Amino acid sequence: MKPYLLYILFILTIGSMVALVVNVFGEDQEEIPLAAAVETDLEELPETFAVLSETFDEPIADSDIARIKKLASDPELDEANVHALGTIDVIFKGRPTTLTLETEVDREDGTYLYLYLFGEPDIVEALDERIMAYYEELGI
Repeated sequence: MKPYLLYILFILTIGSMVALVVNVFGEDQEEIPLAAAVETDLEELPETFAVLSETFDEPIADSDIARIKKLASDPELDEANVHALGTIDVIFKGRPTTLTLETEVDREDGTYLYLYLFGEPDIVEALDERIMAYYEELGI
């Protein structure tokens, strides 16, 4: 009878440990935000934002584009990391909203940027559709 009780105690202990691990690590999963991505040369950044502006009711402000270009051209940006560029206020289907921009920089042949635009899911999907249409226009 004693081995049987030890077996039950062992099973309960293992089960409790598994439940504890699932409880501790299972709830901490962060939801990954939806983002649209576009690749561009630093010098072509205004043209890229002109294409992205077609998604919105009003074009992205020239001051926002100049600010982002200045931040992205900083030679101190490490090529191995993603860097925050700030936010842009836009109007999408009559609704004011904010986009968050991040970039990866590649300086192998000039300054090349991978821009990531984060926002509400419907806006990100609309941006992604416009970016894909732009790539098709370019034959990419």
